[in-house]
Amino acid sequence: MLSRTLALASLSLLGLGCPSGGDPADDVAVSLQFAARIGGEDAACGTSYAGVGTTSETLQLQDLRFFVSAVHLVDTDGNEIPVTLDQETDWQHDDVALLDFEDGTGPCAETGTPSMNSVVSGVVAAGEYNGLVFDLGVPFELNHIDAATAPAPLNLIAMQWNWQGGYKFARVDTTNSNAAPNNRWFFHLGSTGCESDAATVAPASECAKPNRPRYSFDAFDAATDTVVFDLGDLLADTDVSANTPDTPPGCMSFPADVTDCAEVFPNLGLDWDTGACTNGCDQQTLFTVE
Repeated sequence: MLSRTLALASLSLLGLGCPSGGDPADDVAVSLQFAARIGGEDAACGTSYAGVGTTSETLQLQDLRFFVSAVHLVDTDGNEIPVTLDQETDWQHDDVALLDFEDGTGPCAETGTPSMNSVVSGVVAAGEYNGLVFDLGVPFELNHIDAATAPAPLNLIAMQWNWQGGYKFARVDTTNSNAAPNNRWFFHLGSTGCESDAATVAPASECAKPNRPRYSFDAFDAATDTVVFDLGDLLADTDVSANTPDTPPGCMSFPADVTDCAEVFPNLGLDWDTGACTNGCDQQTLFTVE
């Protein structure tokens, strides 16, 4: 698990505690707070962010959304206890939740929506917890469904490549200071090397590169802490004013983007060649807890 220097109190959930399989009556509600920032500043549509990447580029946000799944709290014995997500919301389905930090205004109007979400809500068995684990992405079982007929939040076409490729686990669209049309730099994360008979056919087995990192935090208080997604930290080692010719702008996770993704994937904790975590993704810089 990722070491934290902050001295954080553990979360005590009232009740005798039942690590797994306990009486649902002993479950207690939990709301996990998320935030999105760019270089320490709150991410917002229409705001300029200076000093991003190796060339200290100035970016403007056009989109920022990401899925999390398989959310667990970690008890004081080190057991990962699943959080059962609320289903009476358009932001969660099964064990998947969408975090949305764009409001569809200004430069975000092209792909965005007015609604925003920064909370993952659910219930967990009563007990004492001091850690958090979650996946960035959509599990394989849900990753290749038809977004046109899927329940919310998996019904957002803007968050899916196609049935074969699956969902964009994270979508961040920005513009830089270059002259149009060379002023866009995107970060889209999703599974790649997905094989099926056609783009409209779901793969029968996991993609060659799942690109679905699992992040663990060994000091997390669900009552007071916030999980922070910071694009500035993710792109700290990347030149976001440049792009490989004849490829989509930025790092789109596909093989042709190896140069544009070369300094991004290590900061996700992912191995570019395998799409799996390197050393438990413990070198990632994208997410922190405060």
